This record gives sequence, C-alpha cells and structure tokens, in this order.
Amino acid sequence: MSNFEYEHENVEPEATSVVESLRSIGYNLETAISDIIDNSIAADASKIKLSFHWNENNNYIKIEDNGSGMDEGELTQAMKFGSKSPLETRNPKDLGRFGMGLKTAAFSQARRLTVKTKRESGNYYVRCWDLDIINETGKWTLLKKTYNQISLSNLGDLSEETHGTIVLLENLDRVVGDHYTPKGYNAFLSKVNALEKHISMVFHRFLKGKNSIDILINGRQIEPWDPYLLDVDATQELIDEPFMDGNQKIKISAFVLPHHSKITKQQYDYGEGPKGWNAQQGFYIYRNKRLLVAGTWLNLFRKEEPYKLARIIIDITSESDFNWQIDIKKSTARPPQELLSEIKRIGLLTRNASYRTFYHRGTKVSFEKNNQMKYKNAHLWEQIYKHGKSFYKINKSHPMLLKLLEDLSIDERLLNSYLSLIEENAPVNLMAYNPISASTNENTSSELTTDQKTNLLNGLKDLIYAMRLLNYTDDQILYQLNNIEPYKHHTELVSLSLEGYYE
Repeated sequence: MSNFEYEHENVEPEATSVVESLRSIGYNLETAISDIIDNSIAADASKIKLSFHWNENNNYIKIEDNGSGMDEGELTQAMKFGSKSPLETRNPKDLGRFGMGLKTAAFSQARRLTVKTKRESGNYYVRCWDLDIINETGKWTLLKKTYNQISLSNLGDLSEETHGTIVLLENLDRVVGDHYTPKGYNAFLSKVNALEKHISMVFHRFLKGKNSIDILINGRQIEPWDPYLLDVDATQELIDEPFMDGNQKIKISAFVLPHHSKITKQQYDYGEGPKGWNAQQGFYIYRNKRLLVAGTWLNLFRKEEPYKLARIIIDITSESDFNWQIDIKKSTARPPQELLSEIKRIGLLTRNASYRTFYHRGTKVSFEKNNQMKYKNAHLWEQIYKHGKSFYKINKSHPMLLKLLEDLSIDERLLNSYLSLIEENAPVNLMAYNPISASTNENTSSELTTDQKTNLLNGLKDLIYAMRLLNYTDDQILYQLNNIEPYKHHTELVSLSLEGYYE
C-alpha cells in the first residue's frame, strides 16, 4: 500500500516560526562565514573575497567568488531549505551535507540574504530572502530581486569575473547590535580579526600547496596557519597510519611540536595559533581537507601543560559523516566506538612524547611503518645540572617504559607522578640536594625563579592527582608532601595547590 492510499493531509511549516527558530542553531560569525566559504570551494572557486562594512546607515558582509556560478533553476534550488537530502552521495569536493548551510549560516548573523550568480555563458540571476518580508506575509516569499537601493549598491557586480557568485548578508542584527557607536565598531573589527584567524586555520590546506586558493578580507590576503609546524626541522612526526572506518579509509598522523628552546620566538608565537598553546593541543579532525574540529582530546584525556606540544591529524571523508556524527555547523565530530581504542592508543603515545619534549627538550623517537621503535640508547638515568648541583632523572624514553605505555591501559599521569617521586627521593639526589633555606620548615617559594616554580607546581599537581586517586585524604596528602623533598621547603605552595589555587 503506497502512502497516497492512506487518508492524509499535507501540512506546510509555518514560515515565520521556522526561519526565526533556525537563527538559533548555534552558529557564531566564524562558523557561519566558513560554512558559506565551503560553497565557494565546492564551486571550484580559486579566489574568494570577503568584504565587511559598517557605518551609521549601512552594514553588510559580502562573500564573492569566481566559481562556476549557477543557472536560474540551480539558484532557486540552492535557496530552498533542505535543498539536498543528507542521504545523497556527495561529490568528494562537496563540503556540505544537509542542504541547509547557506541559509542557516546567513540567518544566524543577518536578516536579509541575497545571492547573485552567473555562469560563464549565461545571464545574472538574483534571489533574496528577507526575514521581515517573511514575517509580514507569513509565507515562504523568495524575492527574484532586491528592491532596496542600498542593497543594489552593496551587491555590486562580479568585478573582473565572467562567472561566479556573490552572497550578501545585510541587517547584521546578530553581529553589530542595534545602533552604530565607535565602541561597537571596534568590537565589530575585533570579530573580523578573530574570523581571519579562524579561516587561516580551518582552510589552511586549501590556502597552500598544489591548486591553492586565495581568500581575502577587505582586500588583504589570508595566510594559512599550519598547526603542525611542518616547515620546522625540530617537529617530530611520530605516526602516519591508515585505518578502516567501515568500508571507508581514514588516516591518523601524529606530531610533537618542538620545545620552545629549539625554535625562534617568531616560530613559537606562530605555533600557538588562534587559541594559544594549551587550547590547541589534541586531535584535529578534517573532512575532505577542511578542518572541522581543532584541538580536542575527545573526552579521552584532559588538556594539561606537558601535553601542549601534541597535535594529531584525523582525516575522514564525507562518506563517514554519519559514523562521526558531523553536525550542520561542521564544528563538532564524534568518533565511532569501534575506533576509540586505536585513537586512544595514538593519543597516549603522542602525549608521552610531548611530555618528554616538554620536560627534557625532547628525546626524538622515530617509528617505523611497522610501529617498531628505534632508539639511539636505552639508558635508565639521565644526568642533569641545576642550582650548581648534579642530579639524575629517569630516562622516560626508555624502550621498556614506552612499550608499557603503548600496550597497557595505564594512567600516564599517575605513572609519571610515581616516577617523579622516585627521582626526587633517589638517594643520590637527596645527597646532592642543597636546601635553599637553612630551616627545613621555612617557606621559600618567593625565592624560586619562574621556571623553578613552574616545574615545582607541575610536580605538585601530578602528585596530588595521584594521591587522591589512591584515596588519600587532603590531610594525609598535606602531611606526606610537607615531609618529603623538595616540597617540605615550600609548604605554602603545597597548601595552595591542594586547595586548587593553581589549577
């Protein structure tokens, strides 16, 4: 029995309610403009020009490309909500999925969306959605041209191009607020600056290399931001492995960035990216070269200082969209359960390499294609010097230790805390230890250098974490730490760390 043999009625969605609700899907300016840029890339554009304008009487954002353009029927279809089914097989160059991106992205920032387009051998065509007109008519009123003279001027022409598309967003109520003020204008410029950094990160693979494209903001070309510092010799590539996600191949590549002492200040500042070193650590998930998620441990680990040098690429295709639960905004992704163990294994491996680099300026570890590790040495202890004294630290690049971390499900922070405790209390280190103060109970944290204090606090946080994991009470932890080297000389730091002051 077909559906049409049932007794039924067709119910059309209420236009005003739907479009006003779609404005709250969760886009911000960065994700909205990136979603619109996706359409230009899918149309084979080699140049995309972004224009941002606001004065007392007029505000708009314009995205202009030299892509293939659309004929009239294609434009009307593109302006429909749900213009493509998410179940359709997509072209590998297509960065969309739900047929909603252009409209939802535009309305999240603006109340009027106008699109002007032209194929190489065709005419210009225009379509416009105006939320105020939809509210007035209560219908899905798609205008065939824009009737506002200011809009006509803003829309302009496809400068120096015989084909392409212009997307114009006006009445930017979610971007600029109600009234023009100098303070508001400065905030607007700050948003544009943040957007530039976001685009340089999200589309960095398109902005560099073979068949690269140009993206400009107000005439200024955006330079790519490479999260992995691939042009820096001291960057370590640990792994480059293919995996199967159902019948789809994905690839995972792991990198450890250089210790700051191995690179210039300019390279270090460049490496911190839009959000800073700590926030940028973790997995980077790409779909068809386009970055979806930047810097996440996928709820497998916590973001902490010693692991800030770890950055891991996961490359998927559009055929894995549903397995990875890609959302409409293309800003979240969740790996399938079947891959979590492999992803966690690679995450642990990379975090441990970052830990060694962070604390010991890096003992470079290379991995063969068969995942067998090569080491120049396998010594148990490393001799270091500080405060004019000789000390010994455990070699955390030892192959037996790394094999344990690779093969076993070990809480790496607990293990590293235990190893640090062994180091601090090794008899040879205790004999070499020279208290800063003659009084063992006198607090001397104020005499520590910045690096000494940072190292001490990192060790404290790890020890407190480990002892709480072993069900020590805070009173027991305080007693233990106040009676072991070197923490008994820094009782105030111990107390403040225990209270979470330095978290």
